[in-house]
Amino acid sequence: METLTRQRIAKLPDGVWETEDYIDVDPAAGEGMVPIRIKMTISGDRVHYDLSKSHPKSISTFLNSCFGGSFAAIVAGTKMQFPDIPLNSGFYRVVTVDLGPKGSVVNAGWPTPVAGFCSGPFEKIMNSIFELWAEILPERAMACTFNLEYLLIGGRDGRHEERPYFMWYDWMVGGWGARNGRDGWAASGPVFGVQLGTQPFEGQERLSPVLTTEHELRVDSGGPGKYRGGMGVEKGGTLTLAERSVVSYCCDRERSVTWGLWGGLPSIPHGVWVNPGKSNQRYLGSLFSSVPIEAGDTITRPSAGGGGLGDPLERDIDAVCEDVTDGYVSIARALKDYGVVVREIDVDLAQYEVDVAATQRERQRIRGARHGWLAEDAESVAARYRAGELDMLDLIRQYGVIVDWGSGQLLPKTTAQFRAMLQRRTAPYWGQAAGEVGEAPTLRIAEAA
Repeated sequence: METLTRQRIAKLPDGVWETEDYIDVDPAAGEGMVPIRIKMTISGDRVHYDLSKSHPKSISTFLNSCFGGSFAAIVAGTKMQFPDIPLNSGFYRVVTVDLGPKGSVVNAGWPTPVAGFCSGPFEKIMNSIFELWAEILPERAMACTFNLEYLLIGGRDGRHEERPYFMWYDWMVGGWGARNGRDGWAASGPVFGVQLGTQPFEGQERLSPVLTTEHELRVDSGGPGKYRGGMGVEKGGTLTLAERSVVSYCCDRERSVTWGLWGGLPSIPHGVWVNPGKSNQRYLGSLFSSVPIEAGDTITRPSAGGGGLGDPLERDIDAVCEDVTDGYVSIARALKDYGVVVREIDVDLAQYEVDVAATQRERQRIRGARHGWLAEDAESVAARYRAGELDMLDLIRQYGVIVDWGSGQLLPKTTAQFRAMLQRRTAPYWGQAAGEVGEAPTLRIAEAA
């Protein structure tokens, strides 16, 4: 396999490609995302990855990675570019890695807690590798895919006289990134373990005093693009006869929101709500442990969809209308994200129509305004969110502003990093706003069959 892999690599152009992704935060270091930087070099028949410029210290949560985890992510991400080549030690010998000094977020040492193969750097590395290889094999391009998450509820089960301990351990499927010429897969397993399914409700409810209240595709969770990201899901549960209970959550992508590629827009942020829409609602975020909850509390959270690929204003208007008909995209986001004016004819019969003339005007308006949105004063945008004038997706997809989604408090350093990401992955592929000069990057997007 080593010989076969070297032959395939040798046919590719030599060069150096770089990108970066983020972990949401190091709680001990204050607000601001934690960078994971990757430089890939192809030289002759070898491919080398340099992660030594990533965050130089392990962070205060378990979202670190040891050498084995980071190397596995690199191999997995690279192997997915060559699906026909069997994986064995011969493949490993073609791929070399420099993770930098021991003790970093991607090369943690004992006794630093690490996330294994389910979160933290692992999925960030894999998605970044997909992005790098998209420049070499554009026909295989895919935007960012959702981050696997785990929700745990534990306590005493009041349904039984002896009050035994229970543990409700749950994870969800989510959306894959849009592909070159195709929308992303909806409600699928994570990129590193596509066989990872969800748990049957009947079994969960028999073993734990948690009643599932919803489990459905999350409207507007697919990142907008010429090709839309796959859909994430929303899952909720109500604690019934339970005592001395707590909830914990392991996730990321609450702030480093699942990103789009080549002009595509991000998905939705992760995060847990308790009693949403009620007077006692609370936002807990995406990384917490042992928060007390009581019988009657409802806990809900989404999984992100995949990022979009290509300019959303270039998506076929009939495809947008079909997404609205299918319940994948709301009428409001069809207008804001795609510039498509959709009118409801008969919701019971799933009949909608597009106002073509109004759509052309709206798309022209967005083209002239969207570069400016990313430069608006971030605190003013956050204030409009707190006042209810803007919603979460307005901030993420139009203004590139990240706040604490519960309080609405601006996260200035995170916002600066998120906007810089949009200026690199997204805005340059939108073409030119009115009065601008220069050329946008050349797109290599296939036409859908």
